[in-house]
Amino acid sequence: MKQLFLILLLYSTGVMSQNSAINTGINTKNPGSRLTVNGSFAGDYKIVSDDVTLDDSDFYIAFNGIGRGTILLPKAISGPGNFKGRIYGIKNISAQGELFVFSEAPSLEKIDATGDVDYIVVPPGYYAELISKGTTTGTTWELSMLVPTKLSSKMTRLLNVAIGVPKNSSYQSLFTIGPSSSVDVEIPGSRGSFFVDKQPRALFLNFTVGLALVDSGTSVLPPGSVISYYRCELFINDMPTGIFQVVQENSKGMQFNLSGKYNFVPSATGGFWHTIHAKISTWNSFGSANNHALGVLSVLLSVDSITRT
Repeated sequence: MKQLFLILLLYSTGVMSQNSAINTGINTKNPGSRLTVNGSFAGDYKIVSDDVTLDDSDFYIAFNGIGRGTILLPKAISGPGNFKGRIYGIKNISAQGELFVFSEAPSLEKIDATGDVDYIVVPPGYYAELISKGTTTGTTWELSMLVPTKLSSKMTRLLNVAIGVPKNSSYQSLFTIGPSSSVDVEIPGSRGSFFVDKQPRALFLNFTVGLALVDSGTSVLPPGSVISYYRCELFINDMPTGIFQVVQENSKGMQFNLSGKYNFVPSATGGFWHTIHAKISTWNSFGSANNHALGVLSVLLSVDSITRT
């Protein structure tokens, strides 16, 4: 009597309804399908670590056993076969154990996968979904999907630049920088090009440069006279990446080590080839109006593309 009263209450309040097409709705007064749910849907969730036989109380099963595991699908041959359309979701969340999925009557009922098979194997990190075909003999279950669920990162080297002077050799690519510079100065040898399609992606940038302070004449401040700070930043397509470092010179020179992840969004109107280079500027020269001469000793530059697989 209480159950009948509850059903009548649900229909009277519109929480449950039925129209002339014999469609049933939950939380909707005009269901357009045999069952329409205006809201969330929940099925049973179960974690198992041992072999198990599924029944009408199961919906989603996660296997977390040690070693090989077995899940048996209910057999239709001994019953009326009235679970046509029943869906089971099965995921192998174990570290390394393979999961075998059989019919409970494997010699009489098979699974429609790549042909009719006695069983399927769900590797660790994979998800399988099976649906009952409603038949009672032959192929009674159909594998609708078997997909990996773990994401892994793949790194592809897009650019690699390595420049260095021989041992005990002098610097190369002399350039000058100072307070009079209105813009940042590009470090010689730091420019390169790399190919990327028009899809946004994460880039990992790595840059190291060794610079020597040089006394090249009276117009240039002698090394060590004023201990200044310098700022170095990476640029892609002449736009700053925000990956930079500020270091203080010593009496002989300095070294910058820049690395970081950069979310690259190609221009819709641009091409597939892109440029990268490093720029340097004085950060604090303590009031010195003199220029500084720098010589390049080494340059290491790499660009890696990080994608999900």
